[in-house]
Amino acid sequence: MLATNPMTGPAAQATTGGHGGPRPVAGGSDRPIAPVDLGFAPDLPYHSATAINDRGVVAGTASGGSYDLHGFRWAVGRSVALPDGAPGPSEINNGDQIAGFVPHRDRLNTGFVLDAGRGVVDTGFPVDGQNERGEVVGALPGPDGTRRAVRWWRGQTTDLGAPPGTSSGGVAISDGGQIAVRVSDADGNHARVARWAGGRLDALPTLPGGGAAWATDINGRGDIVGWADTATGSRHAVVWLGRRLVDLGASLPGRTSQATAVNDAGQVVGQTSDAHGQPGHGVRWDLGRPRDLGQPRDLGTLGGPVSSPIAINDRGDVIGDSTSADGHRHGFRWRDGRMTALGDFGGGESRAAAINNRGQVVGDALAPGGHTRAVLWQ
Repeated sequence: MLATNPMTGPAAQATTGGHGGPRPVAGGSDRPIAPVDLGFAPDLPYHSATAINDRGVVAGTASGGSYDLHGFRWAVGRSVALPDGAPGPSEINNGDQIAGFVPHRDRLNTGFVLDAGRGVVDTGFPVDGQNERGEVVGALPGPDGTRRAVRWWRGQTTDLGAPPGTSSGGVAISDGGQIAVRVSDADGNHARVARWAGGRLDALPTLPGGGAAWATDINGRGDIVGWADTATGSRHAVVWLGRRLVDLGASLPGRTSQATAVNDAGQVVGQTSDAHGQPGHGVRWDLGRPRDLGQPRDLGTLGGPVSSPIAINDRGDVIGDSTSADGHRHGFRWRDGRMTALGDFGGGESRAAAINNRGQVVGDALAPGGHTRAVLWQ
């Protein structure tokens, strides 16, 4: 167990940690949002906050190297070390259940679930998604060497299945228990998408004449987003509404695209690239407005050429990373048509990892000397 450096009092409401104020971002239209140092294990060089729930409770990790990970929980200005069996948290729900992965040098990584009632439970697989009921999903090696999508809940692991000769993996799970599943051949190629619900794995369609498809997220209604290849080999952002496949990328002629996240309001965010594969601007589609369906809204950038959304909350706030005019990469929060940089500690870079429905963002920020700190942006 590592010692912590709790943050208390007024300092918890502003930039802390002795690294200086937020660095101005060239090209940003607003002053960067000041970072709050979460104050865990200051003797370790690398930190990141990885998840936040709607109560503002944060999970994250501190590291001295690839296999030297130490998980922590932060709430109300104080950080506390997690048990040794919970070194790599990636998920936290509103019931404070934390889940994530456990790295191993000599075998495949495993995973864990941590809650107040059960303590740390070894799931046997790295957790790729968690819902509010405490169900988690991922993949386990099967007896024939292929990987099988699985769901863990209340101590029981369920094999979600896969067609003969294929591998599968759970990508994300809705609060209602529907699961977005990735299906591929034994070599990991020719990916397809399926939805697991009610004990049944249902293969979903691809674009006409196309090939691979990939899932990235699922919302409370069971809408799945990701990407699919067209007949000409171009990659398009798509959404599966039930069994109906909607090509969101069709409105971006000459560009490839992929959807990365969807909220319960039916708003989708994604990334575009040009014909040569060079990343471009992030975009947002609104599935709740039929006349706007498939019409992307450009999110802009922080002054540079690229913005890459990674998540969206239920009120439409978007987070991700963007380049500034001076070439540095910064986390951003996009709200009501404006993109604002997430400040750092003088090292010139920041990275967003998660956002809650209150608009609070967590991730990491660079300090001078190349060390990172786990931070909250209010």
